[in-house]
Amino acid sequence: MKSRHRTEKHEVRKRQILDAARTILIRRGYQDVRLDDISRSAGISKGALYLYFHDKEDLFAAVLGDLVERLEARLQGIPPQGSALDMLRKTAQEELAFVDENKDFIVHFSLEKPSLCGARAGKELRRRFAKHLLFLSERIKACIKQGSLRSPDPSLGAFFLISLVRMCMLRKLMGQSAKPLASCATDLMDLFLNGLGRKEAKAHEK
Repeated sequence: MKSRHRTEKHEVRKRQILDAARTILIRRGYQDVRLDDISRSAGISKGALYLYFHDKEDLFAAVLGDLVERLEARLQGIPPQGSALDMLRKTAQEELAFVDENKDFIVHFSLEKPSLCGARAGKELRRRFAKHLLFLSERIKACIKQGSLRSPDPSLGAFFLISLVRMCMLRKLMGQSAKPLASCATDLMDLFLNGLGRKEAKAHEK
């Protein structure tokens, strides 16, 4: 019982540190963040902070990893209902909703290279992003197997899907839409499946 209590307390304290680091990072940027500020905001001593993270770089690698981990958990939690294409639609909708809820943090890292938060943070983000691409590729492979998508490289399709999510976010940030990003899921999937243009007529057709 005591061991379980200690584990729960550890996780709560770790969450407080990650949340404080994330908030301060958005407000100031990596170079201007001090561990003293984070420990004060989290309500712990600086010495206690070092029990959880070795240094500033280690902490912000964990902040980035935590963001992607929460997205992964959200996507893994989608109930397996309907066709593979239905699952891909739900995945796109959840991804849009997640980006909307975390746009302040995500925008910060679209303006500032992850490597500016230290080599470990950049490495962690690349590792997590590769894992996320694999997850999306598997969803696309399932659609190909069921015949709802033709079969180019599924990883290319995953990049395309992520690019469309980013496009929806930028559109909202530019003030061209005030709607929740999840409401763009239908338009996003239409672009993903059909593009913008029509197929060109074959050369021999008049």
